[in-house]
Amino acid sequence: MSLVGPQVAGGGSSGALGNEREVPVPTEVAFSSIQTITAPTDLGAVSTDRYARIRVLADCRFSSDSTVEIRLVLHEGGGAPGDLDRFLLDPGESVQRTYEVPGTGLGVRASPIHSGSSSIDVWIWGHRAPGE
Repeated sequence: MSLVGPQVAGGGSSGALGNEREVPVPTEVAFSSIQTITAPTDLGAVSTDRYARIRVLADCRFSSDSTVEIRLVLHEGGGAPGDLDRFLLDPGESVQRTYEVPGTGLGVRASPIHSGSSSIDVWIWGHRAPGE
């Protein structure tokens, strides 16, 4: 089945007759952190105001001793009004989610739930609207 107009996920388009111009949708790594933690840790912050959508991938590696909580904290006007989302990941688990219009900034925090270390990966990709 052909789609008319841009395909956001694929970054291209294919018109019903094949005559639509491809419209690239820029995607870039906005944030990445690969760490082993033993206590609550601020992994960093990312400016999200230039993106129409973000995709988050969080992973707790098999070698981890503890479940880990990953928090995506909204930063608006210099403050932190609340969480965009929270994930509890057991060793070997991962989560991937997409968010529309993610505000102006996010802080990324991780906390092991039990004693021991947790090896985690957090990646955030930003998707800009076509033409931006």
